[in-house]
Amino acid sequence: MQDIKIEILPKAHNYSTLKVTFPWAREELIAELEQQEWRPYGMETAVKHDVWTGKRYKVHRPTTPKLQEIINFFRQDSTRDYLIECLYRDKPILQVNWQMYPWRMSMNTELHAEFTKDLPGFENGLHCDMRRLAATGVIYLCDGNNENLASCFYDNPMRDNPQIVETGYGMGWVHSNDWNTWHDGWNRTDQTRYSILLGLTLKLE
Repeated sequence: MQDIKIEILPKAHNYSTLKVTFPWAREELIAELEQQEWRPYGMETAVKHDVWTGKRYKVHRPTTPKLQEIINFFRQDSTRDYLIECLYRDKPILQVNWQMYPWRMSMNTELHAEFTKDLPGFENGLHCDMRRLAATGVIYLCDGNNENLASCFYDNPMRDNPQIVETGYGMGWVHSNDWNTWHDGWNRTDQTRYSILLGLTLKLE
């Protein structure tokens, strides 16, 4: 069995592209995803906030082996450290913004993955991410590039310079959360959008 592999490449001032190679066919992961007990997004958040009632669902603790392997891969220190290394490489101002070298960012964060199911009509409006997230990312599990299942980055809240991210099985994006990382996302199709959401979260216990 081959390992899960991840590659992060510079793309723009506000995000990097991400490619995950899975050792399974897409259909195998979809089959496992369809076996899960999906919970409404609001039931899985720390403060039970949900603006997507009936449209977005989450699984944090999957019950099947391939999905568990994915969760464990993103929990590894080596995966977190590689992601942080790439974020600092692609956005040099990160070191100044946080007043941390990469090694200290690793000490003060943890990386996790969660599975997401977005139903037709889902719209995640224009936003920058919440402050506890040092970085976020999305890995799409859809079949091929489809702008109607994508995310888009902008230079400002007026949506100037739209950059739609390429989708596809294992394709995605990651960015360091900042005041100008404006983005939105959607499911404008008649099919379910499955994805993996990544969060590099500050340890604030």
